Amino acid sequence: MLANIYLHYLDTMWEKHGSHLGKLVRYADDLVVICRTKKDAEHALKLVSVIMERLELTLHPEKTKLVSMWDGKEGFDFLGMHHRRIVAETGKGQKYTRTHQLPSRKVMNKMREAVKAVLASRTTLVLDAKTLIERLNPKIRGWRNYYGVKTAIKWLNKIDWYILLRFTIWWNKKKVVRVC
Repeated sequence: MLANIYLHYLDTMWEKHGSHLGKLVRYADDLVVICRTKKDAEHALKLVSVIMERLELTLHPEKTKLVSMWDGKEGFDFLGMHHRRIVAETGKGQKYTRTHQLPSRKVMNKMREAVKAVLASRTTLVLDAKTLIERLNPKIRGWRNYYGVKTAIKWLNKIDWYILLRFTIWWNKKKVVRVC
């Protein structure tokens, strides 16, 4: 909330001086500027840098970059989603481009780590499957609600398979029969 209050100045200055360059999309302290041309993008980056300097803030050097979305070779991560342009085809064979969203690699790894944290602990071997499912379901539901866009289904199915794999490993450890 503090970021929204503090960066309201950025929004105001963008509307006055930068709205002709492109569309500013901001959530708390994360932002993306969508421009039509490389020249507009370069001017937008300079303007955002100047505004941030006035606020005594700096742009994160590793996260700040210009990305060309037109050829589909580059994309960017924003709010846990990876955005990239792809060429799609209509039922009549006409080609068009659209923006494709899927969970970012970083988010996918965090999902796997969260599942593993619940199922890999040796202390869970005394629990029953119903209890573990009750622990995982809120997380899975949250992921599906946030990342469940049409283009992300394939990626979320990979997480489903990972959950099944971890449950299988858990079950096998739980049911190990020791022969003396």
